[in-house]
Amino acid sequence: MLVKDSDTTILLEGRAEVVEGYAEVFGCPVKKVDSRKLIPLYLKEGAVEVEGSFIPVKGSTIPKSWEKVVEEIKCNEWRRILLFGETDTGKSSFAAWLVNRLDGKKCVIDADIGQADIAHPAAMGIGIAEKCITIADVPMLDGVFVGTTSPTGREARCLRGFAKLVEMAKGDWIITDTTGWTRGRRARNYKLAKIEIFKPDVIICLGESPYYLEDFNVTTVDSFVPKKRSREVRSAIRSECYAKGLGNAVVVTVSLENVRLGSTTLFRGRRIEDDVLKEMFCQVLFAEVGSDFLNVCVYEEKDVSLEAIKALKEVYGVEDVNIFTPESFCGLVVGVYSEKYEGMGVVRRIDFESGKIDILAGTKNIRMIEFGEFRLEKGREVPTRVP
Repeated sequence: MLVKDSDTTILLEGRAEVVEGYAEVFGCPVKKVDSRKLIPLYLKEGAVEVEGSFIPVKGSTIPKSWEKVVEEIKCNEWRRILLFGETDTGKSSFAAWLVNRLDGKKCVIDADIGQADIAHPAAMGIGIAEKCITIADVPMLDGVFVGTTSPTGREARCLRGFAKLVEMAKGDWIITDTTGWTRGRRARNYKLAKIEIFKPDVIICLGESPYYLEDFNVTTVDSFVPKKRSREVRSAIRSECYAKGLGNAVVVTVSLENVRLGSTTLFRGRRIEDDVLKEMFCQVLFAEVGSDFLNVCVYEEKDVSLEAIKALKEVYGVEDVNIFTPESFCGLVVGVYSEKYEGMGVVRRIDFESGKIDILAGTKNIRMIEFGEFRLEKGREVPTRVP
């Protein structure tokens, strides 16, 4: 359908081609767009051929406060910018707006592990941004794998990864996007730790600023989300991201002689064979003990009582006991590193005798594999417990 107008925003979910005049999305000039998410295509004047669902709205839907804060940032030379807000307040959209409105070299840190744009869900990414419709268009320069799509209970791992990206960040402007986890004591401490690591010149709150940011330089802008997403939609989007990330992947067999494992105690202990384990589990494929852990791989899943776990801890003098089967690793999402972060991979099989791992990955140059905390089953996340 041909839409011919001026000073009009087309809230679009589909495709559009500008056949006459000028149009932009979040300040990025466009000729063609194709989006499964609702985006505001602003038509200054001209005509657009549209395919899909859309709603025309007179004028620009970008909040006036967004325009104003860009001028404040430039005037005050706030070089380090941290975005703060709850889920579905428009942080990622505002990040794209800043990229398109600021001049010079713009470095973006995407620390939102739930709906990651530069990297993928369960990872943080960093990139140098040019004009973009979304920060998902920013090519990943490097990243860190954290292995979970929520920081809750994994704050330390997330903060270590975030600190690495902050150390890498170089540019005239450094923009950091964060998760929507903002409420409660743990969320508060997590956000304050991120602020301490990043040391922003300004914190831009999309929506209301909470009391615990009173000691910082905070500017509040209106939140703007064309369409809020349910938990089910967010899960479906993550599934699409996983499929996209593995689109060109091939199965690679790596040996532990050449590849390091991270975020796991697997293959870090001393191999053992004794009667205690045989009596308890009958058939043991692999067992190892370390200074503070016991890993036991059995052929079939078996319910192990808390009393049995306690007994194993006392016998072997360890703090952690991990009981698992070879199938526990099938579909495990991992982070793949060469000299830098390459992206996600999926474990297909682990050969405990030879110490070799079959992994679906987008590169054959693998130096480290970092274990995650969930498996993929038909594209869906399934929590799993592995060493």
